Amino acid sequence: MTSEPVQLTFRAATLIRGMVFDGILLPGEKVRQVELAERIGVSRSPLREALRTLESEGLLSYEMNRGYVVARLEPGDVAEFYQMRALLEHELMRSIDRPGKDVLDALEKHNETMMAAIGQQDIAEIMRANRDFHFTIFELSPMKQFRREIARLWQLSEGYRHWWWHIPDAAARIDREHRAIIRTLRRFDLDRLIELCDAHRVGGHEGYRPGLAAADVPSRLP
Repeated sequence: MTSEPVQLTFRAATLIRGMVFDGILLPGEKVRQVELAERIGVSRSPLREALRTLESEGLLSYEMNRGYVVARLEPGDVAEFYQMRALLEHELMRSIDRPGKDVLDALEKHNETMMAAIGQQDIAEIMRANRDFHFTIFELSPMKQFRREIARLWQLSEGYRHWWWHIPDAAARIDREHRAIIRTLRRFDLDRLIELCDAHRVGGHEGYRPGLAAADVPSRLP
């Protein structure tokens, strides 16, 4: 059975990871350990272990005279993450099973939640609903290790996309693209689905870094 200190460390790491995911902790921001320990309800010891775990994942880094900070990435790093996602997600989507009505209904709900959150300017809920939408689709695949690596890549880059919804017409574009993905899933046209998801992913990346051309993030396998 897992010991209590290990459980507390796991819980702390999960909560901190979620705070980075949701844009509560931003790239380059210093992790204030006393405040964070009080916020998530753990003592300093499991918190320190959790920070070491997140450093090993690349989500945090340790800087002299500052301590732990949310990792800062260069634009080229983010481009590489998107390229890796393109390759992995492309293959994973080829392996998905036909979704049932429950999955299609869940996707509709996640998209509605996301649109409502954009209207309320609730960043954490926007990011959470967007992840739920995409990972509901990924869960249709039996490729467990692919899903795990894709999740890791999302973890490393998510903090750099927390403001994309400020782009003009972002909500309308995302809503339109999500609905097209759902319609295509319902028909179970995998070729078209992969095409839509590739374009959707590249659009999100260009929103992060307008200076990067779509060609910088291959949307198809060679």
